[in-house]
Amino acid sequence: MVALHINPPEKFTFSTPCNWSKWKMRFERNRIASGLSTKTGNQQVNSLLYIMGEQAEDIFSSFGLSETEQDDFDIVLKKFNDHFIVKKNTIFEPAQFNKRVQLDGESVNTFITALYTLSEHCEYGVLHDELIRDRIVIGIRDKNLSEKLQLDADQGNKM
Repeated sequence: MVALHINPPEKFTFSTPCNWSKWKMRFERNRIASGLSTKTGNQQVNSLLYIMGEQAEDIFSSFGLSETEQDDFDIVLKKFNDHFIVKKNTIFEPAQFNKRVQLDGESVNTFITALYTLSEHCEYGVLHDELIRDRIVIGIRDKNLSEKLQLDADQGNKM
């Protein structure tokens, strides 16, 4: 059987911690494909820290783990999860979305882009597009157009 060399993922970009889940998934795939998952916990932890980059050392040190915990890959990974994954406020994010209206001097395109950005954190699921449509209709500054869209079912469904 020919040995397969698997390149590790790129270093983690600490300036965008919201990408932790995606980066971790790439690392997990690499860990399994490269055979790292069969190594000792110490080897796995050291590989994780090395591949993540220099800043990982400072964060790792801040966890205050015992020597035994420092060699337990699952514990270390959970600590990084707790560090990078921000708990979502399921009331605050939708409230921000629902309060958003088109601002004075703001183009419709900018308003719609802002709504899409705000909606990313709301977990609306299958209602996502309908709720954005409704927020556009209610939040646009042109009240005549807003009323027209509300009364014309065909127009509202085409948005």
